Amino acid sequence: MNLPEFSVKRRITITMLVLISTLFGVISFFDLGLDMMPEMEMPFVTVVTGYPGVSPEEIETMITKPIEQLVATVKGVKKLSASSVEGMSTVSLEFEWGTNLAVAAQDVREKISFAADMIPREADSPLVLKFNTSSMPVLQYGAVGLENTMRLRKYLDDTIKPRLERLDGVASVEAMGGRVREIHLLVDPDKLKATGLSLDHISSAIQTGNLNLAGGHIRSFQKEYTVRTKGYFESLDEIRNTIISITPDGTAIHVGDVAKVADTFNEIRGFERTQKQPTVILIVMKQSGANSLKVSRRVVKELAALEKTHPPGFKLHLLMDQGEMIEDAISLTGWNAVAGGVIAVLVVFIFLRSIRPTLTIAVAIPLSVVTTFIGMKALGYTFNMMTLGGIALGVGLLVDNAVVVIENTFRHLEAGESREQSAIKGASEVGLAITASTLTTMAVFLPMSLSQSMAGKLARPLSLTICISLLASLFVAIT
Repeated sequence: MNLPEFSVKRRITITMLVLISTLFGVISFFDLGLDMMPEMEMPFVTVVTGYPGVSPEEIETMITKPIEQLVATVKGVKKLSASSVEGMSTVSLEFEWGTNLAVAAQDVREKISFAADMIPREADSPLVLKFNTSSMPVLQYGAVGLENTMRLRKYLDDTIKPRLERLDGVASVEAMGGRVREIHLLVDPDKLKATGLSLDHISSAIQTGNLNLAGGHIRSFQKEYTVRTKGYFESLDEIRNTIISITPDGTAIHVGDVAKVADTFNEIRGFERTQKQPTVILIVMKQSGANSLKVSRRVVKELAALEKTHPPGFKLHLLMDQGEMIEDAISLTGWNAVAGGVIAVLVVFIFLRSIRPTLTIAVAIPLSVVTTFIGMKALGYTFNMMTLGGIALGVGLLVDNAVVVIENTFRHLEAGESREQSAIKGASEVGLAITASTLTTMAVFLPMSLSQSMAGKLARPLSLTICISLLASLFVAIT
């Protein structure tokens, strides 16, 4: 008993199989994420090291070249480039496509660990960064209002950020731009010279006085308490009263004696504006694999609920919503796929001029598409421009097998055979032919998924989605 004969004589079994496939397909449909493009890891690793206030020439000599020499020996590096600007060194490594980027980044970190004794201690620790398409912001808002951007940033960090970060699918929320509080010491050169001290003495006194040190532990009634000496500055007066030195006659020289302590902002090197007002940019990042559209809607809903608690004058302006862009692009692609399916069914009806085989094909298309969702879920794909494009492209191919089987079945019906025998013979006779045809079509698309280049990575979801839908359509046609 071959598969077509089994399908005709075991209708309940086949019906249950179809219903189970449909159930799992629907479940997979709701579990699939929604993105603009497939999630990709670009084969790039960047090492960023900050050293504020240092010229590009010194950055290159003290940081960039030592790091270049260390990371150049990492396995799989295809191209290495570096740049040195004022206060920052950037070393970029390009790996071969297909390289395990997590392993490559770990190798880079191990090499960088040897640079600790080679770069200045005052420089920041080198950061090893990977680029992933999922790390792109989902939402961007421009916050305006309040007295200044420092207050804006504090309100975003203390109130908005914690509420958004606990939402499902949100990876992180960052506030960028605005003014950052800084305490400035404006030293009087004449007073400093009169005391016989230098700027190094003031710097050393400030660093020594602004410490939080461990003081051991105390045991009491079988409990152990940690003792710490809190020495962080909590007010400007504490900074002013910090002792720099003591003269031979016992007089203490304080910071306030030689310098003015000012509570102000950091140096402004750039500015951001929203609606012509000073602003702080709020950036929302989603978790890898999360549904971008759902994350975007959750954040928008949460911000709408917070509007009543905002201080007077505070307002958020939407700058970028990836969820809205994805919804527009995906809905257009989805409607194209639906329109293609409807047109395919109409063309079949025009040629067959019979409602029953047309309905059979009309059922075969969505059943094949729903079954495709199971394969997409198993491969870890999401709905994006490439996978939906594969489904839309495959809709026209899905009807081919069903049309061939139905046409051959009708030939046996016209010869006077029963419906069961016509269905069995019609599918059995062309089974090998449509299988060979399907495999031939798959042979065109499958090699696209084997390429390790950037184009291959992008085309892989497209080609595999088409191949899965073709296999589903073959199974539907034979059964």
